[in-house]
Amino acid sequence: MLWVKVLVAAFIIAFLFSALAGTADYEMAKASTDSSPIPKPSVPDFTVKAGATAIEVTIKNQPLSSYENGSYPSLYYGFRFKDPNATIGFWDYDPIFFVGPSTYGGYYKASDSEFTAVSLSLEGYNFSSGQIDIQAIALVGNQYPTDMQNGTVYGFEGEMSGWSNTQTLIVTSSSSPSPTSPDPDTQQTDVVQVILALALIVIVIGAGLGLLIYLIKRK
Repeated sequence: MLWVKVLVAAFIIAFLFSALAGTADYEMAKASTDSSPIPKPSVPDFTVKAGATAIEVTIKNQPLSSYENGSYPSLYYGFRFKDPNATIGFWDYDPIFFVGPSTYGGYYKASDSEFTAVSLSLEGYNFSSGQIDIQAIALVGNQYPTDMQNGTVYGFEGEMSGWSNTQTLIVTSSSSPSPTSPDPDTQQTDVVQVILALALIVIVIGAGLGLLIYLIKRK
């Protein structure tokens, strides 16, 4: 139908404009990075442990150098993880990338203390091997909100490290409920029912034998 084709064409055009806008933001961020006095951050040093529903990451924050005007940039972190048996290169990202360095929801900002703790939800993910590969990346600069995707996309200007080495951890299964002890009242009821059943069997057998003896005597 004609109106369906018009809607599809409008959707494609809107998507292309959004992608072009994202690419323009990326080029601006890259140009800013190329002339930025910010040194490239080191690959983050972190430890991880996995629970039943989340990965708990603890990262050692690295020192920051100031801008020429004396102000300081911000330190951020991003993550990616996958099942070790997944296709090579197939990673899930947190936050999710949009175009270039821009992301949905923004990177995780470092704390003001020596370490930053981040909890990455595992809800909706399936790790059939029971293990998770995880890597981290550090970013130094500033991220900012945009009006793309209804304001859910954040741009970034600054420097980023390479991805860290892979750490592999075992997914912790949710604890199973402990077995409950049998209820004494239930046990007593079961014993009574067994006794009554045996008594009924004895009565039926006795009645049958009595009837058999009676019939033999009549012959």
